[in-house]
Amino acid sequence: MIKRFIYLQWKSFFRAAGVATKMLHKILLVFVWLYFAFVFTGLAFIAFFGIQEEIGEDPLPIVSGFLFYALAIWVVARYFIQKMPLIHVKPLLAMPIARVNIARFGLLKTVFSFFNIVNLFFFVPFGIILLKEGYNPIGVIGWLIAVGSIILSTNFLNIILNSKDKVLVAVGVLLLGVYGLQHYEMFDITAVVGPFFMAVYQQPFWALIPVALAVVTYQWSLSHFRASLYLDNEVMHQKKETHRAGELGWLDGFGRIAFFLKNDIRLIVRNKRARMSVWMGFAFLFYGLIFMSDLYSGAVWQVFIGVFVSGGFLFSFGQFVPSWDSGYYPLMMTQNVPYKEYLISKWWLVVVGTLISLPLASFYLFFSWETYLAILAGGIYNMGVNAHLVLLSGAYTRTPIDLNSMQGAFGDKKSFNIKTLLLSIPKIILPMFIFYVGVLLHSKLVGFGLIALVGVLGVALRNAVFKWIEQIYQHEKYQTLDAYKQRNA
Repeated sequence: MIKRFIYLQWKSFFRAAGVATKMLHKILLVFVWLYFAFVFTGLAFIAFFGIQEEIGEDPLPIVSGFLFYALAIWVVARYFIQKMPLIHVKPLLAMPIARVNIARFGLLKTVFSFFNIVNLFFFVPFGIILLKEGYNPIGVIGWLIAVGSIILSTNFLNIILNSKDKVLVAVGVLLLGVYGLQHYEMFDITAVVGPFFMAVYQQPFWALIPVALAVVTYQWSLSHFRASLYLDNEVMHQKKETHRAGELGWLDGFGRIAFFLKNDIRLIVRNKRARMSVWMGFAFLFYGLIFMSDLYSGAVWQVFIGVFVSGGFLFSFGQFVPSWDSGYYPLMMTQNVPYKEYLISKWWLVVVGTLISLPLASFYLFFSWETYLAILAGGIYNMGVNAHLVLLSGAYTRTPIDLNSMQGAFGDKKSFNIKTLLLSIPKIILPMFIFYVGVLLHSKLVGFGLIALVGVLGVALRNAVFKWIEQIYQHEKYQTLDAYKQRNA
C-alpha cells in the first residue's frame, strides 16, 4: 500500500501544470540540503573538539545537558515552519482504502522532513567522532537512539500542536515556565537532562524511555488523524462557525474598500487558520524578550526587535496576501474590481494591526526607553515600507490556501520563489542600514529618527507605490490564477 501511495504522489507531481518550476524547486532544494549538510557536520566537529580543547572538559555531558534547548528549538521551529506534507485525502477517502493506511502514509512522510534529516548531519558525525575517540560503542548507540527518538517525538507532537489548541497552550506554558526558571536561576534544567542522557550512555537500556515516548506520540497522532478522516468532517466543522461575525457596518466609512475589509475580518473571526495568524502576531510582541540579555544589548538588536515586535501581524497575516482569497480569486478577477482598492484594503488591515501592537508593546519601557523607541520606529517603518513589500511579494508568492479543509488533513504546501526571498531582505537589512547611517551622522537617536522618517515617506507616497504594485499584479495576474488552479497539484 505504501508503494501505491508513493506511485500516486509521483504521478501527481509530473502530471500537474508547472512541472518545470517544480523541478527547479527540487534542484534548488538539493543545494540547500548540501549546504546544511556541510554546516551541521562542521558543527559536530566544533561541538566535540571545541569543547575538548577550548574548555578542557568531556564534550558528551555538555552536549547532553544542552539537548533540552535543542528540544525547545525543535518544538518551536516545527510549529511555526514545518507543515504536514500534502496528501490528496478526499479522492482517497472515496476509494476502498483503509483510513489508517492513509494516516500512516502521511505520518511516514513527516519522518523524512527537513527538521528530522538535518539533525542526522550533526548527530551521526558526532557519534562517529565519539566512537573514534574511544567512547563505549554500545553506550554511543544507545545515546543516539535516545536522541533520535526525542527528535521523532517532537515531529509527531508538532502534528498534535497544529490541531489541538489545548495541547499547544500546555506545551507553550511548559517551555516558557522552564525558560523563566532557567533565566532567573531558580532551576537549571540542564542539571536534569544532562544526567539522564549520560545515564543512557552508561546504561543503554534507559534508551527505552525515549523510544516509548516516540511510540506514544506516534500512536496519539495516528489515532487523531484517523478519527478526522471523514468526507463530511469539514462540513460539520464549517457549520458550527457560520453564525459568527456581524454586518460590520462601522467599516462603511472606508468607502469602496470596506467590502474587502469586511471579508478579511469575517475570515479572521470564522476561520481557525486566519485566527491563528492573529495569535501568532500577538506572540511576536514577546519575541523581543529573547534578546533582553546582555548578549544582545547592542543597538543592532534593538532595531531587529523593533521591526519584529511591531510587525507580528504584518508578517503572519500579510505574507499570505492574496493567498487568503485564493478560493474565490478567479471569480473576483471576472468582476469590475480595481486592484488598487483591493491592495489598499490589505494595507489598511496590516497597518491597523501594527498600530494596535505599538501600545501593547509598551511594557518594553521597563527594560529601556531606547528599546521602546526602536519599536516605535520599527512600527512606523513597517507601516510605510514593509507593508508595501509584503503586498509586493504577494504578487509572486502564489500559494493557494484551502480555507474549507481541515488544517490537520496533512496540511498545505509552501511555495518557493527567489523573488519573494529577495524581497524579504529589505524588511530587516534596510532599517539596520538606515540606523547605522544615523549613528554615523550623529547618534542612535538620529538613527531611530531616520527609520521613522523613511516609514513616514512610505506612507506619504503610498498612492504612487500602490499604482506600481498594481501594475505588477496585473502583469502576474494569469500566472497567479493558474497557480491557484493547481491547489491539489
